[in-house]
Amino acid sequence: MKILHLNEHVACRTCLNCDKGANPSIKMEEVGKGVLLGEQAIQNIIIFLLEGEITYSFGMYTDCKMRRGQVLYLPVDYKLSYKVESEARLLFIRLDCKLQFCDCYRLEDLVHWTLEMQAPLDTKTDSPYLLEMNGALKAYADMLLYCIGQGLCCRYYNEVKINELLYLFGEFYPKEELGLFFREALSHDTSFSHYVMNNYYKYHSLSELAIAMDMSLSGLEKRFRKVFNTSGYKWMNDHKTKKIYHALCMGEKSLNELCTEFGFASKSSFNRYCKQHLGQTPGVIRLNIGLSVR
Repeated sequence: MKILHLNEHVACRTCLNCDKGANPSIKMEEVGKGVLLGEQAIQNIIIFLLEGEITYSFGMYTDCKMRRGQVLYLPVDYKLSYKVESEARLLFIRLDCKLQFCDCYRLEDLVHWTLEMQAPLDTKTDSPYLLEMNGALKAYADMLLYCIGQGLCCRYYNEVKINELLYLFGEFYPKEELGLFFREALSHDTSFSHYVMNNYYKYHSLSELAIAMDMSLSGLEKRFRKVFNTSGYKWMNDHKTKKIYHALCMGEKSLNELCTEFGFASKSSFNRYCKQHLGQTPGVIRLNIGLSVR
């Protein structure tokens, strides 16, 4: 079966063809063994591994394994680095909408189900929680790949499929599993947390974020404690620390470059920060994982 009205889609302003496929909300990648790649999460991303196996890192997670039939949640503003261990097919779905399963089933409804299982946001664990593709998600991926293969790349269709995916999560997975899967996005107020998680990296301080949100600094702090159960300063600092650790482990930039990128006035202040929050200086961290110090 073929698409009967492909020409109309090519001409339609709502289609991805208009920007020649740049930044698609849904894309499929086929990658050969041994290839090293990266993915920057401008929005929240759901990643399906349809074939093969990869080793990936982001934030405080390093050298984690993902195999065929598993699904990963990559939070906004994190950079995923991965190496293909065996020939892989990956499906990337960027969620440019609020994380909500339906009008009556919100992400914050998962908080009380997973409160005892949730590790603090700044706790380093071996691996994020991966969902196993069940029958509903397999059927969803099969239909999506079929339509992509036929050339269907309409933005309207993509929006429908993204909403369908969130609905399927809510209907076909236990709340305990969803709570662990989306653990870094959980809060008691998703409107606030959605804005913070999608915009915090644009600001160098909590004061700048408060101004952008038209809130007093004390009011923002109270909101952070209520929503994230921690101070705003600590929350922003934790996320900054995770990104620094990932950048150190990847070894793509020199220590001087990272010092500038993360806003440190000097290399000594960068060293002190890493020693305080990561337990070791950046040079030692790189030596311990077998990277040259530069």
